[in-house]
Amino acid sequence: MIARISDLEMNYEIRGKGHPLYLLHGLALDHSIWLEMADYYADQAQFIMPDLRGHGQTNLGKADASLEQFAADILNLADHLGHSRFSLAGHSMGGYIALALAEASPERLDGLAMVTSNARADTPEKRANRLEEAKRALLEGTKSIANTLIQRMMPDGEFAQPDEHMCEVVLNSSEEGFANVQRAIANRPNRLPVVKSLTCPILAIAGGNDQILPVDIALETAAQTPFGRKICLPGVGHLPMLEVPYTLGALLVSF
Repeated sequence: MIARISDLEMNYEIRGKGHPLYLLHGLALDHSIWLEMADYYADQAQFIMPDLRGHGQTNLGKADASLEQFAADILNLADHLGHSRFSLAGHSMGGYIALALAEASPERLDGLAMVTSNARADTPEKRANRLEEAKRALLEGTKSIANTLIQRMMPDGEFAQPDEHMCEVVLNSSEEGFANVQRAIANRPNRLPVVKSLTCPILAIAGGNDQILPVDIALETAAQTPFGRKICLPGVGHLPMLEVPYTLGALLVSF
């Protein structure tokens, strides 16, 4: 489905009925990473899965390299669909966008789940690496970065082949979209204080074998609030929605 909002033609899918739960994908991915999980639990929630700005089938529009713009896109989509309140789950980059939305409009949230994501700002070294990757993507294409990114998203020590569809999505991701969001992520602030101010339930989910994000950093979001709950999934890497979709779905529909 397409929602024409602001400067975007935003592609999204909806599965199920009931309380709305928005699922925000990670860097160089699209809504399809959630589909198996959403189809399985469609009798327990309404899953709204957008392609974020510059990803999948959603155009880049007048991008300004800010997470706040991505957050506004989701609020606009919620308005378009008539959802004054909703729950929100963000994977990795999607978690950064979810926190930007939580800062802008906390009154809209019934719950926040951070899936292999965190609330910290980048270190200076990580920020510099992101900005360099943004330049490289524009100069050489995302294929020059994709294989390394795919391998890092796999569980540490995992010898199985990565998900074929996921590889196709990453390899065909937009250079301009990738560069825009990498700049946005690089410039994000520390949002741990935002988490402390929230009064909705917060779920932090870590992968025990995540190569990208240490478990303690992934779980610290939930430790900032009395409304927090933290779960580490043993043996799982950065993509629990693909590795253990039924486990992740059970956690998301029950938080």
